[in-house]
Amino acid sequence: MPAAALTEICAPWVMLTVGSVHLGRAVGSTGWGVATAAGLGLVPQAAITWRVRRKALSDHHVTRREDRPLVIAGIAGSVAALLAAQQTRGAPDELRRMSRAALVALGVAGTATLKVKVSFHTAVLSGVVAVLARELSPRYWRLLGLVPTVAWARVRISHHTPTETALGAMIGLACGSLGTGRVSTGRVGRV
Repeated sequence: MPAAALTEICAPWVMLTVGSVHLGRAVGSTGWGVATAAGLGLVPQAAITWRVRRKALSDHHVTRREDRPLVIAGIAGSVAALLAAQQTRGAPDELRRMSRAALVALGVAGTATLKVKVSFHTAVLSGVVAVLARELSPRYWRLLGLVPTVAWARVRISHHTPTETALGAMIGLACGSLGTGRVSTGRVGRV
């Protein structure tokens, strides 16, 4: 698969959307899975796309580091609103923990991005895998095998260096693992 296509398929908003809907279905709350997908992935990406069309951003992957602080702040606002809705409306704990892990990872990666252009592709992918492994089943850990391929694609199309992709993967893995604050229940049998 070409690197550019892999970059689109494994874009952060796609991974967050798929991961949220999957987690919601697995815990018996598809509606909250879709709502979480909207707050973590769909709404932020729609805002980014709108800004690209208005020429306020260079591209939908926000490749210019100087554009990232404002985008990160906007995404943080979307995630914070989602967390508030999840709390007040009684969303499943698993989805609230996923949103909390996303907000923590966004803060860590956003802060690091002030110095180095962290790969959000590898951060989100490894973070979603960690959340699914901790919330559902350790079998999800094997999906970490996708991270080096996505890292290669990001380097191949010259959007990141190997260091930036590795840093993203480490941030996502740490925040996804620690952000949930629990060990897996083993609820889901197979991946």
